[in-house]
Amino acid sequence: MKRKTIYTFIKQIPLIAFVVFFTPCHAQVYQEKHEVSVYAGGGYAPLYYYLHNVPDSKFTPGYGGMAGLGYAFFFNDFIGIGTGAEIAMYNSQVKISQFSDKYTAFDGEENFEFRYTVTGYTEKQNLLAIQIPLYFQLQYPLFHDEHLTYFSLGGKIGFPISSQYQSSSASYQTSAYYPQYDALLENPQSQGLGAFQNRTSKGKLHFNYPLYMLSAELGMKWMISDNFSLYTGIFFDYSLSDIYRNKQYSSFLQYSADNPTALPNISILQSRYNQNGYPDTFTGRILPYFLGLKIRLAFRIPDRRSCCL
Repeated sequence: MKRKTIYTFIKQIPLIAFVVFFTPCHAQVYQEKHEVSVYAGGGYAPLYYYLHNVPDSKFTPGYGGMAGLGYAFFFNDFIGIGTGAEIAMYNSQVKISQFSDKYTAFDGEENFEFRYTVTGYTEKQNLLAIQIPLYFQLQYPLFHDEHLTYFSLGGKIGFPISSQYQSSSASYQTSAYYPQYDALLENPQSQGLGAFQNRTSKGKLHFNYPLYMLSAELGMKWMISDNFSLYTGIFFDYSLSDIYRNKQYSSFLQYSADNPTALPNISILQSRYNQNGYPDTFTGRILPYFLGLKIRLAFRIPDRRSCCL
């Protein structure tokens, strides 16, 4: 008789499991349909790219931050869909020991070959973007009857609103070669020729394409009161597309006959140089990503829905 009772109980285990995991209400959990939130996060947030065989170079991913407002609609206590708006900052840095280039320039009277070598180059890049997320959220009291473990998966579309670079170089060494005279000039500095120490530059990066990102988040949802919840979790956003697809590259160091001593440079993300006798870009695709921690304060808007106990 006892064995028959145990056997009957074992046969009921699948039904018990279904009731526990799929019943829309739980004795210790009550989720309103509508939830609004404010959140912030931070962590690794680089503008990731690889360097095209640039010797003696080092890429360093930077830290970033984000903040936003969110809204979620829950179909039941365990499944919801969310969206919102947020602002995110991405940063990176690259160092290159030395590189050289040459291209045809104009001195105001005739063409010549402008040659230069850059030593001790450092560049920092940053991107500020507005992002709109869309995600599905699953939550369940996995570790604690009164609090929830949650997982969200979805995507984001981002729009660059500000992007800049700042650079510094230990030195430029420039010269001018006139093939029509077979003459190489290494001075005067008043014509932008010679050695120039401790050069700096800054400017805008032109990212005109949106970010299409895959997004995932995992953490705990703490039910701190009848109407408020506190989310703490880890998230990962990864760009699926290159944000610099127009590929309009220019020479790194800019020579101008009107102001030959200025010698401004543009970012390596949007410039090219001469490598092994052939012009090449410094970098490949530019793919922002974000791996960090997030904290969210959510307000559950009361409704007239009742929870089955």
